[in-house]
Amino acid sequence: MPVLSEKLRRLRQLFGYSQEYIAFNIGMTQPAYCKWESGQTQPPINKLEDLANLYQVSLGDLLNDSDLDIIRKLLADEHFAEKLMGRGGVS
Repeated sequence: MPVLSEKLRRLRQLFGYSQEYIAFNIGMTQPAYCKWESGQTQPPINKLEDLANLYQVSLGDLLNDSDLDIIRKLLADEHFAEKLMGRGGVS
């Protein structure tokens, strides 16, 4: 069962984002975001919603114990699949 901090790190790496990029896009500092990935603190619900929007998944998918639903949705997204395969640019 993945811990939220691990899921946040895996998603960020899967998308190729830096911690700075995530923090900037959800309106916070990189050190504060880093604490979420390290499990030192937990994100508030409004920031979890921001993360779900950034990754284009539901809040339920983000909080679900399994990564399988997120992986299926991301691979079904043509643009994400192209980016993953190195054929598309970052939009």
